[in-house]
Amino acid sequence: MAIESNYLPSVLTDRINIFNYFYSMQRLSFLLVLSFVFISIFAKGQSDTIQTFSFKDSTKRNGMFKFPAATEKYRKVLMYYTLKCYPKVSKYDNKYPCGEWDYLTYTFVTDKKGVVYEIARYITPYGINLSLGPKGFTWVYDVTDYQLLLTDSVKLSAGNTQELLDLKFVFIKGTPPAKVVKINQIWNTGAASYSYKNLDSNKVLKSKSIYVEPNASVLKFRSRITGHGHNRSYDSLPHCCEWKNNVHSLYSGNKLIKDWHIWQTLDCADNPVFPQGGTWPYAREGWCPGDKVKDTEFDITNYKTGDSLQMDYKITPVPLENPGMGGGNYVMAMHVIQYARPSFTNDAEVYDIISPSASQINGKFSPSCTEPKIIIRNNSTDTMGSLNLEYSISGGYKMKYRWTGSLGFLQTQTIQLPIYDAGFYRGDGQNIFTCSITKRNNKVDSYADNNTMTSPFKMPDIYKDKIYVEFKTNNFSNENRYTIKDSHDSIVINKDNLVANKIYRDTLKNLKPGCYTFELLDDGTDGITFWANPDQGSGYLRFRKATGNTVLKNFGVDFGYRIYYAFIIDSLQIGQQPVYGNEPSHDEVIIQPNPSKGSFTLITSGLSGIYELEIVDAIGHIVLKRSVNTETEQDIEVKDLKVSSGIYFVRLANGSKKIVRRLLVN
Repeated sequence: MAIESNYLPSVLTDRINIFNYFYSMQRLSFLLVLSFVFISIFAKGQSDTIQTFSFKDSTKRNGMFKFPAATEKYRKVLMYYTLKCYPKVSKYDNKYPCGEWDYLTYTFVTDKKGVVYEIARYITPYGINLSLGPKGFTWVYDVTDYQLLLTDSVKLSAGNTQELLDLKFVFIKGTPPAKVVKINQIWNTGAASYSYKNLDSNKVLKSKSIYVEPNASVLKFRSRITGHGHNRSYDSLPHCCEWKNNVHSLYSGNKLIKDWHIWQTLDCADNPVFPQGGTWPYAREGWCPGDKVKDTEFDITNYKTGDSLQMDYKITPVPLENPGMGGGNYVMAMHVIQYARPSFTNDAEVYDIISPSASQINGKFSPSCTEPKIIIRNNSTDTMGSLNLEYSISGGYKMKYRWTGSLGFLQTQTIQLPIYDAGFYRGDGQNIFTCSITKRNNKVDSYADNNTMTSPFKMPDIYKDKIYVEFKTNNFSNENRYTIKDSHDSIVINKDNLVANKIYRDTLKNLKPGCYTFELLDDGTDGITFWANPDQGSGYLRFRKATGNTVLKNFGVDFGYRIYYAFIIDSLQIGQQPVYGNEPSHDEVIIQPNPSKGSFTLITSGLSGIYELEIVDAIGHIVLKRSVNTETEQDIEVKDLKVSSGIYFVRLANGSKKIVRRLLVN
């Protein structure tokens, strides 16, 4: 449904019914993309919490609320959006405790002048037989950019009534990276729906000039776009605009500022809210059922001229051979955030901890015993080229890592922190991970309050007895493969080229005590049994006890793209521990640049003798191997590595000494 208006009230939702459509949908295969999430535990700083809507009131979705005074100072504002199914069948749905269909819902704030701003968007899940847990499921939004609107008395609306909603705002006290002086809604207020053909023909979102405030030092573009509709001239894929991967472009005059995509390649199929009742796992244009809508953000400061900024939006043209696609629509909110001069000259932030984590949004990849994964952010205007980090488990030993790269103001990067083995996770049983910044660009960070973050987590299941994996393939066995890896990321079992409708049994014998990760992938992104694809038949996956055949773990079959399962055999061993002092440890080998396009340098320090260099892909294939003399070749150059984009492991080995670094090629 395409709704042409300047403001979509929160009670108006866009029903996205694709029940009949997917019976004819072709099989698709997608690549992995990452999405970013937030964790609510901060090591330093106090916070103020504002409770708005709650589970107790199933009908209230708009109202006035008392927020902190404009004079209060906060470094971050997070919005916690929690949905829960009704205890019984909802009177708003009449069929299920959670609403049956996926709907567009909005979080709107009306300012003191009566102007409506959208600060967040969410698509409800397919609720057939869905459980969101006894306490509900929480999504976290960073709404710090909208802090100007969240002061004193605030008129707020959010969500719809097909699920129970709890909405709270957490204000983290401190100094923000930069004060927001103005929020410009470029083309519309609230959120507006535009037809694809009108966007293409430039009947809407025409070139517009934005006034730049005198005290604005940095300008950021922030967009929130979702594609909807199944429009086309003939019945073949893709249908628009829910299912068409378009290019979105921002111009200043004739200058291209940036092209970007909003296609959710694997975000839907890896959604931790699963299984849902509808066609939840398939990739869509800018959204997934049962997930928050992700914003696109980038710096546009260099495109201002004097006190103005000229902006124009463009999109992939409607295909000439399929003009019916032009009837699809996009719901859009696009803002310019104007910041004052940044607060600090040398500030970085541990922005998020993805793993280890007990957060619901990270649940599909938790528990985990592999390398911790965090998001770092540069909060100063100069380029951040390096970051020194320390990290540990409560009661465990401390690791150090030096990241190198290039991040501009407010840019983020997801990084993995090296560990020797899963023994890193042995601690005092409290299971709390802590990560801290010690230096930014080789200097002490100038703002300590955002340097440290902690994350509670759960340990993987422990198996004391011998076990085996039992996997039954379906009709489409060519879509499936599975691996078991140890904590060094070495492959223990690799099963590919599977036969249809066959039962495979792999006994996990001769495995040393430690942590292992099992991963089953489905290239069709719809698990091994799925209601909308009956042609694939059915399969199953179990972990069984080797003696007695007791089922120890029975995995769901409607899992989207992957099953990720970490487990411990016998116990975690202490393993190798770092020695700090004269040996710089993780400065021994630095990869620059990283990420790389295939040419990079291994900068070594303190190594001597002949080392075997190997570069290995994610499934263990060696893509490069040679010997290097680190006494005569301290800077090891690798030129024009002919590999596809992805994650690789660079290994240097000299007898018992082994060094492993992670490389990203793009």
